[in-house]
Amino acid sequence: MKISTSIAVAALSVVPLFCNATCLGGVDLNGSWEFRFEEGKSAEEAFVADFVATDTMIVPGCFDMMPKWLMKKGTGLYRRVFELDRDVSAAWLIIDGVGLRAKFKIDGREIGVDEFPWSRVELATGPLKAGRHIIEAAVDNRIDIRTNRLFFPRYDFYSFGGFFHGLSLSFDNRILRVRTRDFEKGLVEIEAVNFSKTHFDATIVFDGVNKVDATFKAGRATVRVPKCKLWSPDSPNLHTVVVDGCAARFGVRDIRVDGTHILLNGKRLILKGVNRHESHPDQGAATSEELMLRDIQLLKSIGGNFIRGAHYPQAQRFLDLCDENGILVWEESLGWGNLATQMDREVRDPIFRKLQVEQTRLMVRNSFNHPSVIFFGFLNECQSSEEDVKSLVEELAAVIRAEDSGRLVTFAVNRLPNGEVGQEEDISAGCCDVISFNTYPGWIDRSDGPGDKESLARLIKSGPYGVDTIVACFERRYPGKPILIAEMGTCGLYGKRDPAGGAWSEEFQAEYFDDVLSAALSNTRLSGVTLWQFCDARSYHRRGPVRVKPLSTNLAGLFDGYRRPKLAVEVVRRHFKGK
Repeated sequence: MKISTSIAVAALSVVPLFCNATCLGGVDLNGSWEFRFEEGKSAEEAFVADFVATDTMIVPGCFDMMPKWLMKKGTGLYRRVFELDRDVSAAWLIIDGVGLRAKFKIDGREIGVDEFPWSRVELATGPLKAGRHIIEAAVDNRIDIRTNRLFFPRYDFYSFGGFFHGLSLSFDNRILRVRTRDFEKGLVEIEAVNFSKTHFDATIVFDGVNKVDATFKAGRATVRVPKCKLWSPDSPNLHTVVVDGCAARFGVRDIRVDGTHILLNGKRLILKGVNRHESHPDQGAATSEELMLRDIQLLKSIGGNFIRGAHYPQAQRFLDLCDENGILVWEESLGWGNLATQMDREVRDPIFRKLQVEQTRLMVRNSFNHPSVIFFGFLNECQSSEEDVKSLVEELAAVIRAEDSGRLVTFAVNRLPNGEVGQEEDISAGCCDVISFNTYPGWIDRSDGPGDKESLARLIKSGPYGVDTIVACFERRYPGKPILIAEMGTCGLYGKRDPAGGAWSEEFQAEYFDDVLSAALSNTRLSGVTLWQFCDARSYHRRGPVRVKPLSTNLAGLFDGYRRPKLAVEVVRRHFKGK
């Protein structure tokens, strides 16, 4: 996490109608903005000079969750005024997640485009004079591959529009990246990025009081953390570090593989987790900090220790809370079922490939200091049977490793690595540190359905797409690597009770999760299971390329969208907390 520096170079003074918060070394731009919605129009079509505002919109927030523009597609135009009490030589606009694409102007001058949905992005504004300034934004939530090459119509989650976690101006883009070099000795390497010098002497201050003198060479210095305490789920100890007024928070911990095991601080790790979409029936993707913490506490209450952030980069504040509460995280860049068999689109599109590389590198750099993040991934359920996809998978894995962040590389595969079952063979997972797979036997597969109770249990454990079958399949193709279930689950409609356990009932979902966890936790070759999913989340609205979902929602949540528990919650708690 980057903590605001102590350099206070400007103060915020805002005209009435707008919020009046001040942050050290920058300007908080959250609160009320002037707003106008242009239905069906792109950002380029809608972003005209001197647009007439007709409404107010809150930042952060999803405009397509508001009653007036509910589920509408188009461009939201935003405008507000801020004032600086002195000149600044440079500034950066911080966009902490946007859906799906945004253009920005300051004082009528275009400063850039954010093409990375959900990502934290910085845009340089150049120098700003003291006095009054106008900032404008055009946010386009349409799914249109002519302007947005990262989100496609068949993605099984909703494309919310708006600013998810706020906007701010920063007047200092220096950051510190902290790498654990020896967790047993408390040895870390501190990299000073965007500092004026790369070779310099400095007094490093840890935890506000402990000082260490160090010499930075090529922007890096290796030191021992005074009074070091390791970070783990059971003891989520965090440290702070300050170099020349630039601060960061970090945790000392080590994640690695040892043969078929995942080790955290030298001890074998078993992951018991859920997939979580950033989604709420009222808030959309602009989930509040209170809701984030509620989700973490609910997961811990059922014995979970792991969240896969499906299927896009996570909010930095959410990762802060995972750091503080001892939750392990798999973070992945935006992608879903991407194909190589459609020419000039997706994996064979050079623009798509370029954006995948850029957003993946950005994800790693944004989340560098979060000890909770142990995996970085990408391209969920891509067409991993194709050479073009394999080359992109290997490129993205190399991008992650080049940052030397100390994380493991994985991605979720839904194609088996041999021809015994199905027609497409995975050829791409071999470059991963951990093999992860998605499977839905008796629910989404080529079977006739779950059958009776005994048939469902058999399908889940040893059927063609069952746990034991897939584990054995990947072990033969990629021997000696940890294996993880990345997705497995089924839908249950909240409040739908059926003693006969009919499909979509809470009883059926509870039975399914019972079978999944019985099979997964008894397979000693597995390093864990990540259930699909934590809570119900909005998906296709009224129409979709594959199917229309009931209530336009993926209903596989252990909790519904409002976090009300289904029957499956107690089943999962029993397994996760059991021996």
